[in-house]
Amino acid sequence: MKVLVANDLYARSSAAGVAVSTAEELAARGYDVSLLTTTQRKGEALREMRGGVDLHIEHTMPYSLRWRSRRSLDNPSGVAAMRKVVEDVKPDVVHVHNLHMHLSYASLAAARSLGAKVVLHVHDIMPVCHQKMFCHLDERLRPGDEVVYEAGIVKCAVCVKARFNPLRNRTIRRAVERDVDSLVAVSHEMGRALEHNGLPVERVIFNGVDPAAGDVPDELVESLRVRWGLGDRPVVFYGGRLDRLKGGLELVRALEVVRRKVPTAVLLTVGEALPGFYDEMLSLAARLGMDDALVHAGWLSGDELAAAYRVADVVATPSLCFESFGLVNVEAMRARRPVVASMWGGPSDVVDDGRTGFLVNPLRIGDLAERITRLLMDPDLARRLGDAARERVEKLFSIPGQVDAIERLYADLGSTGRGRSG
Repeated sequence: MKVLVANDLYARSSAAGVAVSTAEELAARGYDVSLLTTTQRKGEALREMRGGVDLHIEHTMPYSLRWRSRRSLDNPSGVAAMRKVVEDVKPDVVHVHNLHMHLSYASLAAARSLGAKVVLHVHDIMPVCHQKMFCHLDERLRPGDEVVYEAGIVKCAVCVKARFNPLRNRTIRRAVERDVDSLVAVSHEMGRALEHNGLPVERVIFNGVDPAAGDVPDELVESLRVRWGLGDRPVVFYGGRLDRLKGGLELVRALEVVRRKVPTAVLLTVGEALPGFYDEMLSLAARLGMDDALVHAGWLSGDELAAAYRVADVVATPSLCFESFGLVNVEAMRARRPVVASMWGGPSDVVDDGRTGFLVNPLRIGDLAERITRLLMDPDLARRLGDAARERVEKLFSIPGQVDAIERLYADLGSTGRGRSG
């Protein structure tokens, strides 16, 4: 069987990383796999074999992302890139991941132009929301309460103002109905959010990681503690993109409460911050009397990122926006670290509340602080939850398990060609 995996960009993290790892695992299982991604710099376009995959990085025209609500519907250069590779590869299945920046929804028609089955694998809330769907926030809600993730013309227009496109969601629904054979969500909550907005999901396939990739030498973990001057202080880890919608300020406020019982606790931030946001976190910490409470490690990857999770005693992901899945949570659980995660969206599928970590409404600062404090003050509890978290990753969130589910999907589509070569 020939499979073309497509994603807006090539990277080893987030949704792009899922697309790459999926393509490489399919190739390792004997499929004839190509991968289409884009670049906005002409000199970076290429075609080469990488990781057993026929990689096509196609040039598409750059544009200001302020026009994304319109260009993501129909980007002529993205459609041309899809058509070019489909005509070259002639796949049985086109498995599309993110396409809402450069490939565009119009490329779905090009994907099926030669009769291929088309899978749209949704990794975030963009098909139904211009932003990150934080309009559902409600301090009264608790984990387990039903959340209605419904967009609306009035509240969307108020949220995105001049960038609002009233035809956007209807156009996306029509493209999916016409050109997609199977709509896949990465979590049940993502599926519910799509269905609340007129996009019925055919199945849920969790993202996967390599469980062994989190196993790094103790010496590397200790060297990072020394580099960051952590000593034996209790560490709360906060990773990924640092911005308001990821709950960074709420976590600083919670840390002030935590330090009333664990006075030496420190917040370790890992990842890239939006301009000025880390300074905002520092300023808030200073006003709360915590000049020594924040340590920023910057961007990490590979073994250093895996070791950074093991530096932590607790990992906190208090996102205010809708999280489609939450790879940070899975990476933390792989490292045997308990997670205190936001209840909004996919983390409720990832974290087994009370068994591998805790789910909280991050607007309830007291609840967020209490869960972190409990884990810092009870190492045995943290260890039990961390061990259970690793078992959960191996059972539900491994790359082989993810690709097993994708193989079942391809078989159910009844695509032409053999399931595997050889």
